[in-house]
Amino acid sequence: MPDDPQPADAPDAAAQPGAAPTAAEPATDEPSAERVADPVAPPAEPPPATPTALDARGVPIPSEEELSRVAEPATVRHAPKYGAFIVTGALVGIVVALVLVAVVRPEVPWVADGSGFISFLDGEGAVRTVMAVAGGVLGGFLGGLAAVLADRRSVRKAVRADV
Repeated sequence: MPDDPQPADAPDAAAQPGAAPTAAEPATDEPSAERVADPVAPPAEPPPATPTALDARGVPIPSEEELSRVAEPATVRHAPKYGAFIVTGALVGIVVALVLVAVVRPEVPWVADGSGFISFLDGEGAVRTVMAVAGGVLGGFLGGLAAVLADRRSVRKAVRADV
């Protein structure tokens, strides 16, 4: 009969994993090649015994045992911010220099006569400007020195945190 399916045209039921053996294939006790685990592959991690809690972002929160296993000791030290020390020193230097100019009262005319190269550098304005710049530079260096000394002190007082 030409309309009957030939055995070669029929889908191979034995080729499907987990299919029952047919009469053409006898059942064997050997596991099939698909079911044998690869001995080189690392073993799969077992699923966690308890469900882990999730934070607001959906990230799992580690347990105390996991934290103690991966924790590394840390050294806590309060290092100064160099920029803040330098800027503060410069501002204090400028203020001190301007107060010094106001107290000493240099023997220069109050009002500029316009004979200088830059008008605000005539008369007492010149003294104020030069003293403010010098005070700012000197104060900045002193602030940096204070930051270095504070940093050295913080290294000596560093505390090893026990986790």
